[in-house]
Amino acid sequence: MPEERVLGGRYRLLSKLGAGGMGQVWRAVDELLDRPVAVKLIRPARVGSTEITARFRREARLTARLAGHPNVVILHDFGHDPDGGDVVFAVMELVQGRPLSAVIKENGPLPLGRAAALVSQAASGLGAAHASGIVHRDVKPGNLMVVEEELGEDTLKILDFGIAALTAANQNDRITRTGQVIGTPLYMSPEQVRGGRVDHAGDLYSLGAILYQLLTGEPPFRGDRPLKVLRMHLHDVPRPAAALRPEIPTSLSELVAQMLAKRPEDRPSSAEEVRDRLSPYLPHRPTPTAPVPRLTPTLPYTQEDAKDRNADAHPIRLMELVEAARERADAGEYRAAAEELRTLLPLLRASFGPDHPDTLRARRREAYATGKSGDHSRAVAGFSTLLTDLNRVYGPRHPETLAARYYLATNAGRAGDHALAARTHGELVPDLIVVGGPDSTKVLTTRLYLGFEVGESGDPARAVELLSALVPDLTRLRGADAAVTLRARHYQAAYLGHSGRPQEAVRHYEALLADHIRLHGEEASSTQGIRSHLERWRSHMEP
Repeated sequence: MPEERVLGGRYRLLSKLGAGGMGQVWRAVDELLDRPVAVKLIRPARVGSTEITARFRREARLTARLAGHPNVVILHDFGHDPDGGDVVFAVMELVQGRPLSAVIKENGPLPLGRAAALVSQAASGLGAAHASGIVHRDVKPGNLMVVEEELGEDTLKILDFGIAALTAANQNDRITRTGQVIGTPLYMSPEQVRGGRVDHAGDLYSLGAILYQLLTGEPPFRGDRPLKVLRMHLHDVPRPAAALRPEIPTSLSELVAQMLAKRPEDRPSSAEEVRDRLSPYLPHRPTPTAPVPRLTPTLPYTQEDAKDRNADAHPIRLMELVEAARERADAGEYRAAAEELRTLLPLLRASFGPDHPDTLRARRREAYATGKSGDHSRAVAGFSTLLTDLNRVYGPRHPETLAARYYLATNAGRAGDHALAARTHGELVPDLIVVGGPDSTKVLTTRLYLGFEVGESGDPARAVELLSALVPDLTRLRGADAAVTLRARHYQAAYLGHSGRPQEAVRHYEALLADHIRLHGEEASSTQGIRSHLERWRSHMEP
């Protein structure tokens, strides 16, 4: 191919950066805007059908919504060049970095903090995509670009959104029809191996396989033939990451195992959940000795300032400030985090738009931090307003919407509005069952709080019904001695008393006290608390 070829009348190809099964990647210059770009050439003959090419075009249009996210390689343009081979091309941000596959090959297992940081950034980019209705479908180390910076603070960017849809669709079709595998099977989810529908849970499975490899130095499954590896994805359970590397914390090993669950509904509910669960393992960032350049205007500023000066709000710097506020919340500085996020929200709206995933997520975090700081009434107002927009943009069962509904209910209860809390929890339970199944932790937890809030709102008899149905499920799924089971039994006994059944309350508290003594001893504070409740209801039985 001549090096001076120009695509679409503006993209001049300069030098080849690489080639793969789907085509070639070229360093190029956008002559219209005078900027360097990367151009990926995809030959329809490699794709296999015009329908899949059309799918790529649709996904590329959706991918344009992700422009500005710090962990996504921006897709600037796409087109079709009928001359010289009928090439489909995609124009992307040119990133000066190395694929994660090269980092793995060179380093082997990474330090826990670095592995967590890289995967957390990948989860951030995937979460933004999922919130916009985009699924990558081909998450693998070769599609994750690492820009290595000073002090080891790498930036990770996800490549090939939109293009991955074309690759994965062709791959699934070939596996289904011929048993032939295109590319590596090391990171494919079971549903993708079967040729089924791949949604955000499939991306999380692939990301879990990458996290497993970063932590242990090897992928979860290996085999001498690709189809053997595919069968292992379908039927085998990998060894726990902590068994291969003992210094991996149990909770981190459990997260990896959950991400690699065979059933999509058993995996984490969202990329945001993965990010939250990785946060304890992120490396500590030292406090800079010199002032960090800030956005103009500097904090604090008014909403009018934000409107007038939003041109100064560079998206990457803006997201750095949002991330800094999130870190303050993770450190327990909830009031300060809420104030910072509250001040940043006008800039987020101006820079990204009011319905952008990062804007909506920052609003949720602001309301959450507000509630954690003790201002539950203000948190209720924030979540109530946010839910109007989340339902409109995402629908009621999106992970962001479900999280906001849950936090609305918990803050309403703490603010004393038990009727709102009970109503919100009650409406939430059936949607959580649809999303995660009736035995999921979120369903069980929400049912517990539903029983409590119903009782506190003045209907103890109904609370007893709800909790009496919950206790057997908790016993079966979590065990009779689990803290959550004992807590549900405590609520059940209390509302038996409040509903005019003190004798039954006493019997339940006597059994509960015996279990607390067996588990925690006579002098434990929890045991003393149960004994106090028992004596209270015994006194109600005295003539």
